[in-house]
Amino acid sequence: MRKALIVVAVVLAVVCGGLGLIVYRAVDLGRELVKTGVTQQQFDAQKVGAPEAAVRAALPEPLTDLSDEELYPGDPGRGGLPAGATCIYHTIKPFPADGAELWRFCFADGKLVKKSPLTIPE
Repeated sequence: MRKALIVVAVVLAVVCGGLGLIVYRAVDLGRELVKTGVTQQQFDAQKVGAPEAAVRAALPEPLTDLSDEELYPGDPGRGGLPAGATCIYHTIKPFPADGAELWRFCFADGKLVKKSPLTIPE
């Protein structure tokens, strides 16, 4: 009987630890999505041709775990990405019920070359 209780306690500890980790990651992701949010007004205020440093300074930190290659696997144009450009992504604040899910800001040669709303492809 005592061995069975020990096994049950170990199993419960492992399950609770796993659930705790899942909850922690979900809360952490939620915090990052809120922290990286950009409003429509902030998006509109960034003008194509503006210096990259000025655009980045006007916006919160971008999403860190998202890349063009992940969003557009097998698409060398990466969803209309200008040649030689690198992009950063922000969530839309407030989060829309439907439509675009992210703002994309693309930079080349130290300038903002393209900005667009983006729906994550499936």
